[in-house]
Amino acid sequence: MQKKIVILGAGMVGRAMAIDLSKDHAVISVDRDSNALQLLAERPNLSTQTADLADPSAVCKVIKDADIVVGAVPGFMGFETLKTVIEADRNIVDISFFPEDPFD
Repeated sequence: MQKKIVILGAGMVGRAMAIDLSKDHAVISVDRDSNALQLLAERPNLSTQTADLADPSAVCKVIKDADIVVGAVPGFMGFETLKTVIEADRNIVDISFFPEDPFD
């Protein structure tokens, strides 16, 4: 069964994960940078969406139907994005490096 995966961040790592995961799942790659998203254009099972991931309401909107969320945002955004996704009751795998304690 295909999972609906939302990947937050389309930088080098997020882009590689989106390409790999889209081989077996429906993937939505989200970033504020349309140029980064353009590199993912026209791939099967992979769609893109532009959103300001620093805005918690925008994050909640793009993850609302996700089976799983992958966090691949820059470190300075990592903790708040992780917190937002958890508070939205979505499952997340996060690869962001941030100084805060994720168990807080």
